[in-house]
Amino acid sequence: MNKRNITRLAFAIVILSFVLSTFVSLWSLRIMAERNIQELSKTLASRIYDSISNELSEPVTVSLAMANDTLLIDVLKNEASVGIDETSNIMSDYLSGQKNIFGYEAAFVVSDASMCYYSYGGINKQMDPIISDRDKWYSRFLLSGKKYEVDVDRDEVSQDQWTVFVDARIEDETGTLLGVCGVGAHMTGNQDLFMSLEKEYGVKINLVSADGLIHVDTDENRIEKEYLTGIPLRESSDYIYQKLGPNRFAVTKYIERLGWYLVIESDGTTERGEILNVLLLNIVLCIIVLVIMLLAIRIIIARTRALTSASFVDQSTQLLNRRAFEEKKAELALSQLKEDFVYVTADLNGLKHVNDTLGHTAGDELIKGAAECLKASFGKYGDIYRIGGDEFAAMLVLTDEQRREAMAELEKTADNWCGEQVKGLSISCGYASSREFPSENITELIKISDERMYAAKDEYYRKSGNDRRRR
Repeated sequence: MNKRNITRLAFAIVILSFVLSTFVSLWSLRIMAERNIQELSKTLASRIYDSISNELSEPVTVSLAMANDTLLIDVLKNEASVGIDETSNIMSDYLSGQKNIFGYEAAFVVSDASMCYYSYGGINKQMDPIISDRDKWYSRFLLSGKKYEVDVDRDEVSQDQWTVFVDARIEDETGTLLGVCGVGAHMTGNQDLFMSLEKEYGVKINLVSADGLIHVDTDENRIEKEYLTGIPLRESSDYIYQKLGPNRFAVTKYIERLGWYLVIESDGTTERGEILNVLLLNIVLCIIVLVIMLLAIRIIIARTRALTSASFVDQSTQLLNRRAFEEKKAELALSQLKEDFVYVTADLNGLKHVNDTLGHTAGDELIKGAAECLKASFGKYGDIYRIGGDEFAAMLVLTDEQRREAMAELEKTADNWCGEQVKGLSISCGYASSREFPSENITELIKISDERMYAAKDEYYRKSGNDRRRR
């Protein structure tokens, strides 16, 4: 075989190897991308679920409290003897009070005896569930036998705005039906949240009932009219990730208290097929596209980590929070501590006195100042956590000499710190190291460090002549 043929064969082998390795790389990247998309989707679903649960759980509690309010029950029981006009005035005052306390856009009571619909302004209308389509919700709710129900309807009192109502059944002590009461929040807040997240992540978000009927959507034309199909809905406490087809997936979560499902859909559109064709036509272009894909994967991973890590950061001080501390502590409990591992407990001195004399704004300034001093002194050696109001912890890796230097630097930095309302601060510290206690685990080191910190705090208050209760 001549040199030319050998060169051609070698070139062919190189090209074939490159193409095969590229296919393998693309397949691996596709799997990685799908896993990261799944993780990102569940994180996003968790964020939305927490927001929805927090926003809609309170109206449920308020509506049930109204339904059991003896004042409201007595008014409905005596409606006939008191008279409609007087009852209307009482209801107006009562519902206005609910509005002023909780700030809901809607609050109502329906009397089963008179079928009067009472709102902030008194009698809004006479209900007719048999003839009026707008009033049939009343009969449906009573027939359901439920104690309460979350429903979506247009609020006639507020220019027919879409509103999430919580209807609650009112009964007397014998179980006799007296009517229905509840509160409602306009859907605008949920729609704005959904719209921003849909735009940011390229997904579609809905709240639907078990039969798929859409209750909350950014498109008002779909609310209470269209059904979500093709996505299995299961009552589960977990976030359920479902692959619906090529590059299509959905994440669902059952919201038990509402009886609804949170559904997040994505078509997962990618350009991997086009990239593959380009790779077969031009090797150089293939490399460029591969780099772009790697960067895209990193961006997805970074975004996922950003969403996840946000829950581990104390927003006031930007230190790691208690949740991050507990996870790290659990991790260290299962592993051998490093020889130079040092655990530090830190606690502000005099915070209560500052709060009492200068106010909580000054106290917050003092806490942030302590965080700055701790970061400046310990930050290069490990992680610092805010584990309570004015309680901090650090998990460091440093020598005894470095620890002494860091402690001295902390004392100096704290003495020289100056805020807008507070001049200077004092921090009591305790520590425990693996070098000093090689046989102890993280739990014991924390206990030792805490004891030393409290001893230092007692010494501080003894020298300053202040009562420790003013801490």
